[in-house]
Amino acid sequence: MISVTVAAQGKPKRLFGNNFRAYGSGRLSICELEKDPSSLKANESNLSTTRFKLYLFVNKFFELLATIIHYCLPYFFNQKKTWYHQNKKEMVAVMEPVVQDFACPILLNVFRHLEVEDLLTCKLVCWKWNTTICENYSELATTKTDQIRVLFDEGEVVLYPIDEKKCPIRHPLPPLQVLRNRLRHLTTQSLFVRGLIPVESGPVLRLLLSLNLKPQQMYFIWSKFSVDSIFLFEDLVKQNAETVTDFGLEECSPSHLLTDRLLFPISKRITSLRLWNNGKGSHYGVTDETLIRINEAILQGSPVETIDLGTCFVSSEVVSSLVKSWEQNSRSDLTIMLSHCYPVNKPDVIRQLQESNIILKKNRQLHSKNHMLTLVC
Repeated sequence: MISVTVAAQGKPKRLFGNNFRAYGSGRLSICELEKDPSSLKANESNLSTTRFKLYLFVNKFFELLATIIHYCLPYFFNQKKTWYHQNKKEMVAVMEPVVQDFACPILLNVFRHLEVEDLLTCKLVCWKWNTTICENYSELATTKTDQIRVLFDEGEVVLYPIDEKKCPIRHPLPPLQVLRNRLRHLTTQSLFVRGLIPVESGPVLRLLLSLNLKPQQMYFIWSKFSVDSIFLFEDLVKQNAETVTDFGLEECSPSHLLTDRLLFPISKRITSLRLWNNGKGSHYGVTDETLIRINEAILQGSPVETIDLGTCFVSSEVVSSLVKSWEQNSRSDLTIMLSHCYPVNKPDVIRQLQESNIILKKNRQLHSKNHMLTLVC
């Protein structure tokens, strides 16, 4: 049977394998397979009769000689094992413990001394090692990054190293399970997520909840959340409340479901709050309640630097109270920008401040204790 490759080439002289193929009891080149079998038999009949008989005689003679030696001299056939040294000591096999058989606590103690690159290699060894590392990743070494950008609209993940001299590393966006495994051993100063759609929002937020990134800055840009994922978003902010001091949303929807409840865990520790919207859609559900908590943080000495709100429900009374608290206990420069917010009114804010003997300059600035406040509304 000729191979498909040979048949497709249409070259009768093309050789196959080591130039030979099995055919009957001999091995012939593939060119010989095209010959007529009757011609092969004719060639066999042309062999010399004398040479053929001589071949048979020699074959039978050696078979008879081997039989006589086997029965007359059985020692050479039965005592071969005694030719070797009989006093050779038996080797006792000692089974050493296999690393894979170590208990999980012992493995975990070993993994604590490894770097991240080594941990990623160990995860490929076996299922047990992978499970031990994944279940205890919070106790193992991590790599610090300056920023992690997850860009769903462009389909890539960008990692910015701590060293500013090094270039950011770009990766194509993998499946979420692979992304979880890759981000599991990272911490970051800034988490930047862009381009979420409602179908993706739930699985992505669950992924972020399963990690321990500990970001100081958290931004979601041009993201659309499903109604069910809003609760996951609130849990994510709450989980990172001890580290997040800079929080921002830009063009996120449904904006009316992003309320004070989302900001409640971080409002007393926040130094920068940015909620941006073009004002064409619905307003954010952020009200005076969030500003009141920030006001309390300022009175307690928190260095609030930026309050940039767009399309939120804030009043003139709370804004003027915020400025008064800063004037009494300023710890840093503060910029307050209010765009498309309701029912705040700039003349009302200025009037209430004047009643408290606080006069803003023409450029809407106020100085206190070597710090400056800028109010734009």
